Amino acid sequence: MRIIFCALIVGLWLPVQAMDKSGNYAIWGEGQKSCYRYLKERTTDGKDPYRTYIMGYLTAYNAIAPDTYSISSNLSLDEIMVWIDDYCDANQMSGLEQSLLEFVGNHHEKRYQQPPGRAGR
Repeated sequence: MRIIFCALIVGLWLPVQAMDKSGNYAIWGEGQKSCYRYLKERTTDGKDPYRTYIMGYLTAYNAIAPDTYSISSNLSLDEIMVWIDDYCDANQMSGLEQSLLEFVGNHHEKRYQQPPGRAGR
């Protein structure tokens, strides 16, 4: 799994996100689903698997991206979910995984590079 996320990060800085010779890579879990399906299945009660998937994806990104403490900076999970909802509403044929790549790319410059107000763990 770490290799997949490393490949995603490297892909953000390359003009083409080529993961294998054909440019494909494995997507696991809820990220395999389309934005359309995500919008149809997502619940707002906080108990849906999409929230868990997104938290795991962003946590993994934070763990392996250089100079990144938090890709979401000061956004709450609910605010991130609204961003994903808006993206998916406008791009229903895209995959959920693509929406997360877009979120990461859109928020890279705004990321926290270190914990706000403290020295670290």
